[in-house]
Amino acid sequence: MKKKIIIVGSGGAGLTAAVAAAKQGADVLLLSKTACGDANCTAYSGGMFSLSSGTVTPDDHFRRILETGRGVNDEKLVRILAEESEKTLRTLAEWGITLKINSSGQASVRKSAPSEIMGGAGLTRELAALAKAEGVSILENCVATKILAGERGAEGLEWVNWKTGKQYRAPASAIILATGGGGRIYSRTDNPARMTGDGYALALEAGLDLADMEYVQFYPLGWKDPAFPLWMVGLTILDYIPVTDDSGREFLREAILSWGLSSGKEANYFARDKCAIFLSRHELQGGKTLLHLENLREEVLTIPDVRVSLMVDLPPERRTGPVELSPIQHYFTGGIPIDTGGRTGLPGLYACGEVTGGVDGASRMGGNALTNIVTFGLRAGRFSAEEAAEGGVWDVREIRADVPVHPEGGKIRPREPRERLRTMVQEGLGPCRSGTGLRRFLEALEEWKASFPSLKAEGPMDLLHALEMKGLTCTAEAVARAALLREESRGVHFREDFPEEREELKSRILVSSVHGKLAAAREE
Repeated sequence: MKKKIIIVGSGGAGLTAAVAAAKQGADVLLLSKTACGDANCTAYSGGMFSLSSGTVTPDDHFRRILETGRGVNDEKLVRILAEESEKTLRTLAEWGITLKINSSGQASVRKSAPSEIMGGAGLTRELAALAKAEGVSILENCVATKILAGERGAEGLEWVNWKTGKQYRAPASAIILATGGGGRIYSRTDNPARMTGDGYALALEAGLDLADMEYVQFYPLGWKDPAFPLWMVGLTILDYIPVTDDSGREFLREAILSWGLSSGKEANYFARDKCAIFLSRHELQGGKTLLHLENLREEVLTIPDVRVSLMVDLPPERRTGPVELSPIQHYFTGGIPIDTGGRTGLPGLYACGEVTGGVDGASRMGGNALTNIVTFGLRAGRFSAEEAAEGGVWDVREIRADVPVHPEGGKIRPREPRERLRTMVQEGLGPCRSGTGLRRFLEALEEWKASFPSLKAEGPMDLLHALEMKGLTCTAEAVARAALLREESRGVHFREDFPEEREELKSRILVSSVHGKLAAAREE
């Protein structure tokens, strides 16, 4: 009998895991919340990898990750990433994935990218096609709602097709969570719309802890001018076009050089946290950050680093003057703790990608996101296929034909409370925090929860938004509770009332669900 593995998530991590498990002989069912392969952070990434290759040794990569993560990374995971990253990418190349590995610790999949802003979509589309060729069954428009646990651990899954309103249940030999992060709790984020923290909520309800949730990475530069997309602008742009304050001073470049870094490109890899906090404090004091597009010449636009940094096409009529920038939420470095095989604390449940915690520590090194998802996606797929119990035929059962948003009939459509939450999170959980602000946010969150005892759906999108509410709420509260407990500043987590790093507080903070309520505690 083939092993039955359900994978939740169709970004780079989930698709890599699906292909790996299928190639090991497993029968794989993959759930995608939208069309498979496009509506995920991998597709909208820059398409660049950092890895140990050529002149960058595994020890070099290992050391750089720990330094960037401020020493709170899970060193076993970091060692796997450093030692297996190049081998993993060469495995993907053998599968037929279009990528290029250079001799200085970088790789790229941008050659297959359909546009500047979707630098990783070629990768996800190729992986999706490969998954289908390997026999993976892909169910689109499905939201996972519950992990079914039994005597041997994770034994099945429930989900809803939000377009039809039908609910399903299926047993499984193993489950892999690859749902991505929770960036859409913020109103200023470069994450696609469906990144709503679903995996965090599923894990908490299954009795697992979340680790390092206070460490939310903000990319230092993001378009703030409403004439431009809500998207990031790479720090490498500093090396080609002036970025100044209101007075015309290149204040960010001065700060980067004072930290011992040589360029915006180097800061992009190793000092995103410092730059984001520096710019956020500058903005809170009334200052502006301006990108001088009037200095952007046609010949500069031919430079690959410039195209990757801008992420969008800029016709001449949009290069007429300085454009305001501001930090933008980018990545969750915390999440579900895993071991080197992608195993979680619940037997039979595996996880990979941004939904996990441990690799990045307090701050992620630039280029490591894609390296992480394929390295641990490959391992989670292989180990789950090797270790899971054998299953019979797929027994996917429809258990409800018309899922109600609220059994008593709702009064409020989910869009209104959803947008209110995102505004609250942007104000209360940004790059610069304080104990007073965090406590105020948690009080406001409780009032917000009580303000809509029931929801109503007037169509499929309302149902989808309602199903995502649990993930959004859990993610926001987990970040706030962990951030309140961490009374120091480390990596991407900055407290105005505790601005220094404190070695005695280095240990991880875990968020648990106790009788349906979240609580944060320091790991012993």
